[in-house]
Amino acid sequence: MAKLTLASVDALRTRFADDAACDAALAAFADTAALRAPLRELVEAQHRYLQAEFEVAQVADVLRRDQKYAPVGRPSINIVQLRKQQAATKQAALIARQVVAQAAQTFVRVSGMTVKAKQSPSEACGVWLGALR
Repeated sequence: MAKLTLASVDALRTRFADDAACDAALAAFADTAALRAPLRELVEAQHRYLQAEFEVAQVADVLRRDQKYAPVGRPSINIVQLRKQQAATKQAALIARQVVAQAAQTFVRVSGMTVKAKQSPSEACGVWLGALR
């Protein structure tokens, strides 16, 4: 199964803005109306997490590029600022990951979704969302 991408989660976000599309995706569960909000929160949290991971990768690429040609010795102001930005984006990604875990836990608890042994609710929800694409 393919990994969730920013584009696929964005497509899910726009698709689940409609209640009928949410109900169609949640047809396997008992109470679809009660699961709409947790599903939308899960998709939104997943989108924010993927966006944060993308920003971390961008900052890391810029930092690698700039450090490659930096002179030996004391780092320049630009390098220091990029390192601070990298730390901030990593922190934001960690927080977004925790929000995804909380949203997945809530969705699994409310929906009654079965989670395999040695699989986190985040992984189970990610696989389920990947199947919905």
